[in-house]
Amino acid sequence: MKNVSQDAFLGVPILLPPLPEQRRIAAILSQWDDSLSILSRLIEAKRQQKRGLAEALLTGKRRLPGFEGEWELQPLSKFLRESRVPGSNGTTARKLTVKLWGKGVYEKREKLLGSENTKYFKRRAGQLIFSKLDFLNGAFGVVPKDLDGLESTLDLPCFDFLPGLEPQFLLEYISREEFYRQFEGGAIGGRKARRVMPEEFLKAEVELPPLPEQQAIASVLSTLDEELSALERLRTSVQEQKRGLMDLLLTGRVRVKVEEAS
Repeated sequence: MKNVSQDAFLGVPILLPPLPEQRRIAAILSQWDDSLSILSRLIEAKRQQKRGLAEALLTGKRRLPGFEGEWELQPLSKFLRESRVPGSNGTTARKLTVKLWGKGVYEKREKLLGSENTKYFKRRAGQLIFSKLDFLNGAFGVVPKDLDGLESTLDLPCFDFLPGLEPQFLLEYISREEFYRQFEGGAIGGRKARRVMPEEFLKAEVELPPLPEQQAIASVLSTLDEELSALERLRTSVQEQKRGLMDLLLTGRVRVKVEEAS
């Protein structure tokens, strides 16, 4: 039924326990909702903590203990080299995609095959990759180990890291809106299809500390990412448990005695 009328909705029969048991079930499920709400607040607080700390550490406003000295303004071309290792054609390639707002690199699931004439290039674990079309929407990532050998067209250029630059430090640095928004004026194309080209990206200058400090900053921010991931996994687990509990309690497969303690 594409549309459900009020009469049809009100005419749906449902199983109901006595009102006291309904209230008890609702109270139990509300406790799970409270737990989910607390976890969501913790996750958001942790995200804000990371954003603030990342901004301070990646710009040198806050230094980690044991590190001193001046940061140097360096062009990205000094530390990155575009990779163009030929791959398969569009009908056979296993393809990569980069999600927006720093959400990582994934295998692209397609229902329609590409053209045999489309050129694809092999990508390797540890390479930096971005989307030309979605550069201004934070579509950056580092190719993970499990996607080593997958491919992309030149619309998703890839770069090898050269000595002197910590990959995770750079990924955190360029994923800041303050960095990638600077390319708005030089992006090519119409308003809804504006591309940032690799040569423009490589011209950008970043202020860098020595490599040991880059690595230490990356380690601190990675620890916060791990804490966030653990909280998000816990929230997912609680959501799944609540769904299972609802299925038991709201169908009468498990009964709740009203006199039982919480």
